[in-house]
Amino acid sequence: MASVCGFSTPIIERKCRNVLTSPTLSPRKIENLAVFNGSTTGVSLFFNKGQHWRFKPVPVAGSRDGVGGTAGDDPDDSLQASIEKSKKVLALQSDFFQLIAERRKMVSSIRSHTTDLDEDDIFLEQKDKSLPDVDLTSSSPVRTDEDKNASILSSSSRVTSAMEEVPEIRPSDKVGDEPEVDLPSEKASNLDSTQQLKTTDSKAFKSDVLPSFPSSSSYPARVTAAENENSTKSGSGVVGEVHDPAVEVEKPPPLAGANVMNIILVAAECAPWSKTGGLGDVAGSLPKALARRGHRVMVVAPRYADYAEPQYIGVQKKYKVDGQDMEVSYYHAYIDGVDFVFMDTAMFRHMQSDIYGGKRQDILKRMVLFCKAAVEVPWYVPCGGVCYGDGNLVFIANDWHTALLPVYLKAFYRDNGLMSFTRSILVIHNIAHQGRGPLEDFRSVGLPDHYLDLFRLYDPVGGEHFNIFAAGLKTADRVVSVSHGYAWEIKTVEGGWGLHGIINESDWKLQGIVNGIDTEDWNPQNDVHLRSDGYTNYSIETLQTGKAQCKAALQKELGLPVREEVPLIGFIGRLDQQKGVDIIAEAIPWMMDQDLQLVMLGTGRQDLEELLRQFEAQHRDKVRGWVGFSVQTAHRITAGSDILLMPSRFEPCGLNQLYAMCYGTVPVVHAVGGLRDTVQPFNPFEESGLGWTFDSADASKLIHALENCVLTYRDYKESWDGLRRRGMMQDLSWDNAAQKYEEVLVAAKYQW
Repeated sequence: MASVCGFSTPIIERKCRNVLTSPTLSPRKIENLAVFNGSTTGVSLFFNKGQHWRFKPVPVAGSRDGVGGTAGDDPDDSLQASIEKSKKVLALQSDFFQLIAERRKMVSSIRSHTTDLDEDDIFLEQKDKSLPDVDLTSSSPVRTDEDKNASILSSSSRVTSAMEEVPEIRPSDKVGDEPEVDLPSEKASNLDSTQQLKTTDSKAFKSDVLPSFPSSSSYPARVTAAENENSTKSGSGVVGEVHDPAVEVEKPPPLAGANVMNIILVAAECAPWSKTGGLGDVAGSLPKALARRGHRVMVVAPRYADYAEPQYIGVQKKYKVDGQDMEVSYYHAYIDGVDFVFMDTAMFRHMQSDIYGGKRQDILKRMVLFCKAAVEVPWYVPCGGVCYGDGNLVFIANDWHTALLPVYLKAFYRDNGLMSFTRSILVIHNIAHQGRGPLEDFRSVGLPDHYLDLFRLYDPVGGEHFNIFAAGLKTADRVVSVSHGYAWEIKTVEGGWGLHGIINESDWKLQGIVNGIDTEDWNPQNDVHLRSDGYTNYSIETLQTGKAQCKAALQKELGLPVREEVPLIGFIGRLDQQKGVDIIAEAIPWMMDQDLQLVMLGTGRQDLEELLRQFEAQHRDKVRGWVGFSVQTAHRITAGSDILLMPSRFEPCGLNQLYAMCYGTVPVVHAVGGLRDTVQPFNPFEESGLGWTFDSADASKLIHALENCVLTYRDYKESWDGLRRRGMMQDLSWDNAAQKYEEVLVAAKYQW
């Protein structure tokens, strides 16, 4: 069996000497533990209390190498032999130091964010059957273990060494220039005499001379690139990669930092399972963006049909609605870091095609049941085996359908000393729909009588009536509208739809946040709907050729003449008065006198659906009217059109103009709500802006804006290309909106 220096039984020598240390210049005792066995050289382990371990070879008295040479040997020969042997030792030490440097670098990258210096030390483990185990103790005999390398421990001083830095390691061929490695020790008095310093297996590092040295990875180690380079050059062998299963890679801190919260978003629709408009997109995308910021997020929505992903979790509850017991069961799916919980009950089944359909009283009962169940979800629905509870919890309710949730939270819980730290946010997507009815409807919501005043509202048109949205706005901790422009509009008589008084009273808790878009679903580079039928994916680099190909494919698919030079105008939206379809109808005669094409997609009022069919029948070579809705067709119209038309009378946020700009399609919009926030008017003098706007819902204003747009398309190609590129370069993702929502949630959290 090989000894420490290649000879027989090793000897342990303990020496003490006093040195002066700065800054106090007080003498400190340095302990020198020398390991030798009558060989040519030995190994010394120096410890300066409170400072460093120093590890280096030392000459051995009485050796034959000339350093402590035997009497009678030739001095020159002894000196030369000593030099050669020292070189060998230095080379082996360099290999060892290189391993330390490599491990320190790895540990530094893993533990860069760790500040806890009290966790257990993790040491390098090194197996070498050719080396004995050596216990460097002052009172214990030497013990040998054939299966492990040397381990070092001290019973007298109970030393615990925690290495923080690996200094620069320099090779040297001179005997007097002995390499040293400084190992700072922060805790040098707490190592139990029975505790052994563990080392990690490594096939790449083997030594026939030096015992393995303990290393700690629980404290951050800092190794510079220069130090690693020097240590690499100093090694004579090849050091392989070290894998330590005990070291776990820590995740970076969440983007939300200390503001991480439990968030439950409640909505009557959630894409892709149920959707009638922008609310479904918000419920499907915003939670994922919040989850990416580190929050624990749940979405609660009705289960209108049999969905593939959500699975029954075995939880059932009963709630009383208008004197009847209604049973509710829950389905759960975990997707993209979000818990999607679907509430299943007979009242919602088979409503997929018309989720807001039915009589007013039936709709009210559905929403009452939905809100009563949703407010108790954090207590009864385990997600990942653990319920959310009320700790650091906030609800995000959306529109009047869930405006009862803040009221129930206050009446059933906070007024009774429960869920005192839970907060509620109410998001206004469309204030025109309010859950209005006669005052007798109050009996259906199951609240104490003194809550009636929250629902009571008087307006000159409807008189005194029951209003769910009004009660939600009064009781919510914070209110959000889906754009800055809409936040201003709902405070006016024209835009508030009778609730402007309450909005102005609650102005201090109102904030506008523009919606984002799902950039995975709406992205021309990877849009799955552009991979067939002659369409193609494209980016800002391939905008010219890619968009031209999509335009030709759309014209061909819809049966229009394939003409690249003709501007193609698209409209996608609900066919009702809000979307301004009647304004387009007034502008049709002017459009048909121009050399352009019009494609319209939507469903809604029967008279407006018939109007679309009439347009197509009268102008077969220029107009196509698609009655109904198709996700694929919507994507293809967005990609193939040159211009998107949005003459909405009011638009809280609007998503189609965001989709259009992402696809290099130029929007022409009525400057209201979110359309005004997101579409900056084109300025030909400064070559800035994203599209065209008009300031009133009038056909003449629409024609004027559209005329300037078509003129730029035909005669000013560079300006047109700049418009498209600026639109595509924007960051329209939900990540920006999620950060602003987070600020609102934090403000609500600390509100009393």
